Amino acid sequence: MLNTCSAQQMLASKAALLKQKSLSQLGECFGKFIPKIHLKPASSGVLSRQRIFSKENTFWDFFSQVLDADGGCQEVVRKLQAFAAMRSKRLPS
Repeated sequence: MLNTCSAQQMLASKAALLKQKSLSQLGECFGKFIPKIHLKPASSGVLSRQRIFSKENTFWDFFSQVLDADGGCQEVVRKLQAFAAMRSKRLPS
């Protein structure tokens, strides 16, 4: 007997795997669809400061939040804190 999954079950399974990914892993998975030039800070001027909530981090945080069933902020902040800790940066609250 063949084990067949509906398209909905397959999509739910893939979404569950994506939700487990770190922010940097999401960037690796979907980065080819989002040109990095759009997520990098400006080379000079007002938008050139390096921040923990940079365009890139904010984009991938929001993307991660969209994948989460409840859409809450707590899990995405936890992922951002883990991302900062791995890079020995100040942890955001």
